[in-house]
Amino acid sequence: MSGGSTPSARAADGGALTELRPGVYLFGDAQQWELGTIVPATIALSARATVVSRREGVAVVDAGSKILGADRAVYASGYGRLLDHPDAHITALSEHHATVTFPAGDVVPPLGSVLRVVPNHVCNAVNLVNELVVERDGVEVAVWAVAARGRNT
Repeated sequence: MSGGSTPSARAADGGALTELRPGVYLFGDAQQWELGTIVPATIALSARATVVSRREGVAVVDAGSKILGADRAVYASGYGRLLDHPDAHITALSEHHATVTFPAGDVVPPLGSVLRVVPNHVCNAVNLVNELVVERDGVEVAVWAVAARGRNT
């Protein structure tokens, strides 16, 4: 018997299930953050995005739907979150750019700043790339090929 999801994994009956499929738990994502299933400190996957435009309360970064995916659950506050700016939200998304809205009074990062963007749905984000760069304490330690890339047939 198969079942489960990341939000329901802890409640699953191990005596009844022979397989548990909590797909997001390994990396975490913004949807699980907003559901309270995980905390930001445990999120292991983010995309690096550079601030390419800014104005008061808003930054535009160079990561859009082609890297983050376009999923947005009805309960989500946007199209993703920023690890280093937890109160900011991605409020608009195009193929190559995302608009990040910061709370009133927050300082918008300067042009050229590199931000860690957490996609709403990590499964889609991983499926969009050929490789993941693994870092430990800010140092690249490995590159993982995405073996399932392009195998959605």
